[in-house]
Amino acid sequence: MRLVFVKVIQTTCCSLILIYLAFTQCSPHRSTYKMEDQEMNFEQAYGSLSETDKTFDPLFIEEEDEDYFEDCLEEIEAALTLPGESMHHSIKCREALQAEFNGLMQQMLAQLDVFDAAHPTTAPLELFSETENNLDKNGFIKSIKFGETCIPEKVQTVLEVEDSAVASPVEAKPELSATMEIQKLREAFESCIEEVGQLERRRDELVQELLELEEPMAQELQTVREALGEEQGLLSKVRLERQSLQEETQKTKRHLFTAARDGAQRQVELELQQKQVEQLNQAQEELKALAVKLTEEIANIHSDHQSNLQELQKQLNVTQESSKRKNRSYVTQGRRASCDLQQYLQGGIKALEEFYEPRLVSLLKRREATMDSLSKAKEQCQELRAQLGPLKEEEQMLRLQRSCLEERIRLMERQRKENVEQYRETVDALEENIRELKTELKVQIKKTEGLDMLKNNMAKELFFYRQVQTLFQRGFLTLQRNLRRKYYYTMRVSTSDKNSFLTLMSMLMHPRPNQLQQVARFLALSHFIG
Repeated sequence: MRLVFVKVIQTTCCSLILIYLAFTQCSPHRSTYKMEDQEMNFEQAYGSLSETDKTFDPLFIEEEDEDYFEDCLEEIEAALTLPGESMHHSIKCREALQAEFNGLMQQMLAQLDVFDAAHPTTAPLELFSETENNLDKNGFIKSIKFGETCIPEKVQTVLEVEDSAVASPVEAKPELSATMEIQKLREAFESCIEEVGQLERRRDELVQELLELEEPMAQELQTVREALGEEQGLLSKVRLERQSLQEETQKTKRHLFTAARDGAQRQVELELQQKQVEQLNQAQEELKALAVKLTEEIANIHSDHQSNLQELQKQLNVTQESSKRKNRSYVTQGRRASCDLQQYLQGGIKALEEFYEPRLVSLLKRREATMDSLSKAKEQCQELRAQLGPLKEEEQMLRLQRSCLEERIRLMERQRKENVEQYRETVDALEENIRELKTELKVQIKKTEGLDMLKNNMAKELFFYRQVQTLFQRGFLTLQRNLRRKYYYTMRVSTSDKNSFLTLMSMLMHPRPNQLQQVARFLALSHFIG
């Protein structure tokens, strides 16, 4: 039966150490408990574990469980020497170790029940009272009231009577140290709970400050949005005015284009009429020159005719004077010759009149038509000049309006660019403020998430440690009482061995982080000696 207890103790210690190491490595935001590091000088008080000259009661281990125990020790040494490398393995094996631990605890309790059934002299001790866990809405532990570790008076008297034969001052030290450690642990847990409450209050204060900081920013955003709405309304009005001005400018441009087109057409017509007038003037000058030539020819012909008539008259006179004396025949011949000459001259004049009269008539008609067209062209020119004056005035007015509108459009464009730059600056400033607020909000969210994670980890650690502590204190105190009752009455074990056993039991009941290596060394040494 003793070998069974030793086996159970060793397996549970190994599983406890592995679970504790896995739990410490799996929680990155684990809070460090502010406990006094009271290192136990195990070698000075109780002698070195490596000394072999003293008498030890060997802890026998069956051969079938040696391989399992060696594997546990190797895992403990690997976790102690290289905690970083076993991080991923401990994270993956956490649930498996917890299940194994539960199975080992059930096995230990079953074996203890078998032992109690075989030795009905003792009764189980009620060590811990029920704990009150008040959980808030988020699942965090608000307050944890630990039950005071107490031993009933009857059990204490029984223990005093049983241990009176071999009592010594060293026997009270483990119990006092255990109660002191429990008290310190309770104080540390209370301080951790207070720190968690302070962190929650600080988180609420930060959230309130964040809300207070967001309120003026929201008001500023609202005012800026209202200003942007007003500016957008003004911008729409300016755009409408610009559109109306563009329509007016297009209308004026169209009117100017039509006026310029009409003026160009009138100018072309005027130039054509001027060319026609010039051509008519040239034709008139040619006709005048032709008429002058014809008049000169007529005058020459008339002068020649007169000269011929005078000569003929002279000849007639001479002939008359001479013919008076001559016969009347000569007179008749002269008259006939004059008549013939006169007829000849009249026929030439008629031929000339018939030849030049239609030309003169056509020239006169053409002259009259040209005079009429010239008068009409002059009248049209006067009318166009009269119409060109108001058109020029209107063109000047439209040019002035165009220059004014262009200047106004230029000013509006400049003002619009300035407004757009101001809007962009305000929008950039608002975006920068929004980015800063988002970064601050992310930082606060990360802080709150870290606090929540810290709180969850602390709650899990408290719950885990509490469950483990309750189970082990219930199991190991009964085991300690039963083993101590039999261990003191054996004559093979010395007093130093008893003290070391009590120290080991207290370490197993309340293991510290700095004592895990000593427990592992003791178990390994006991296994080696056995």
